[in-house]
Amino acid sequence: MGEPKPLTAYQQTYHWRNKNCGPWAREWIKKSVPGIKVEDGKQRVEVDEVTSVSGDCDLGQRKGKLLTIYDLEVELSWTGSDAEGSEVKGKIKCPEVSHEAIDGLSEYVYEITITTPSPANSSANALSSFVRSDLLPRLSEKFNSLRPALLEAHGGPSDEATSGVSTPQNQHYSPAPPGSANASSTTSATGATAKSAPVTSPSTTTPKPALTGTKVVEVKAELQASAADLWGLLTDQSKIPMWSRAEAKFSPSPDSSYTLFGGNVTGKIVSAEAPTKLVTTWQLKKSNWPSDHFATMTIVLDQGSNSTNVTFTLDGVPAGQEGELENALDGFYIRG
Repeated sequence: MGEPKPLTAYQQTYHWRNKNCGPWAREWIKKSVPGIKVEDGKQRVEVDEVTSVSGDCDLGQRKGKLLTIYDLEVELSWTGSDAEGSEVKGKIKCPEVSHEAIDGLSEYVYEITITTPSPANSSANALSSFVRSDLLPRLSEKFNSLRPALLEAHGGPSDEATSGVSTPQNQHYSPAPPGSANASSTTSATGATAKSAPVTSPSTTTPKPALTGTKVVEVKAELQASAADLWGLLTDQSKIPMWSRAEAKFSPSPDSSYTLFGGNVTGKIVSAEAPTKLVTTWQLKKSNWPSDHFATMTIVLDQGSNSTNVTFTLDGVPAGQEGELENALDGFYIRG
């Protein structure tokens, strides 16, 4: 066999490097979470210990930009007192502290158990409600600070993940997910709403708003890749997670259903003209997206001699959500 061919300029531009930051992330959570506490009269709850952290945490680098990718399961113990002054102990499990939750693409889910119930059942129920309403938002805030802490610890230009690459601290890549409100295309991680698994009864679901009007959102980019390569990234189920950072189900066949971003974007294929045009219905799984409403996503690929112009047009965006959806399309579909 002959010598391997050198990388093309395109391949070098899209070279990916990855650093395992799992041990650091697990240690950071074990040190940062204990001591978080909330009080309201005699009701008091404080995190005693993080008993378990499992999962992965990576820092990736592509085109000189840093990507944080992680999915961790966290379990902790807490001690508190109810309104009667009786000591109560419990546990909390968060199955997914992930970049999707920190980006606002999904919600944190918490499982709460009381291991030493209060003598008065009503007091125990009141304390579990206090944990949900006051402690869980504090935990979410702490989990949201994992990304900036990770970048500060491992994202410097002298770090081995970015050795030889000039990446100023103020250019760290933190994309906005579909539906996440951001001030600009380089906004850092957004907050996520805490959602717990109630101890005694399921929580109520907030009704979704009615559709009052729609708008068209369009974003464009010139990408240093062929239309065929980009078509594969956009439509090949095995390649989509490379840029969406989440599980996908996709087949470019008319009338077939698809899911992107771990099920947070769903729809059906309207038409697929490889490698130039893809039209789909598009629905966002988010509290402020009206029920049973689908927008239409049209992706047009126009290949030139050295690059491909890509246009993403989302027709049917609920009025008032244009800004956040524009940032989302730029952050996940283009910069992702």
